[in-house]
Amino acid sequence: MTDLYIDDPDEGLVPVTSHPRFVEVAREEFYDEANEFAPFGSDDGHGTLRSLEEWFEENGANSDPRTFLAELLEDWGFGLPPNIHEAAADKLREWSAAEDMNEVLITSEARARVATALGTLKIVGAVSSEILAEGRAGVRVLRILTEDTTRYPDWPYRGEALRALADITAVLDRIDPVTEA
Repeated sequence: MTDLYIDDPDEGLVPVTSHPRFVEVAREEFYDEANEFAPFGSDDGHGTLRSLEEWFEENGANSDPRTFLAELLEDWGFGLPPNIHEAAADKLREWSAAEDMNEVLITSEARARVATALGTLKIVGAVSSEILAEGRAGVRVLRILTEDTTRYPDWPYRGEALRALADITAVLDRIDPVTEA
C-alpha cells in the first residue's frame, strides 16, 4: 500500500507532509498558501488540494484522480462548454469575454486542473499521463488569459502571474508520468 502524504491542519502546506518526489521538484513558492499564483494558494487551488486529500483518504492511494477531477467539476456545475479548455486561444479569449462570469469560471476550472495534477504528486508521489495533461491544460488556459492584455491592459500582477505559470510548467515538465496498466 502506498503511503498518503496529507497535510496536518496545524502545520499547513509544508515539505515534511509532502511526498519526497513532490519536494524534489516543487519550488518554495508552491508551499505559499497566501500566494494567489501558487498552485495551492488560490481558493480554487487550495480547496482542490484539500478535497483531493480527503478523496485519496476515502478511496486509497491507487485510485484514479481523473474520477476525482470529473466529480469535482461536476459538483461545481459551472456548465462550461465541453472541452473549452482545449479551444484555440482566440476562441478561449472570445468565450471568456462573452459574459461577466465566464473568465472566473474557466479560471477556477483551470486552477483545479493544475492543483489536481500537482496535488496528486504531492499526496501519492506519482501522476498519470492523463492527469499530467489535465494540469498542462489548466496552465495553458491560465497563460492564454493572463497574456491577453485587451481586457485588463494595466493589470499590475501580469508579470508575477506569468512567472508563476512558467514555474508550474517547469515542474510539470520535470514529472515522469506513470503508465497505467
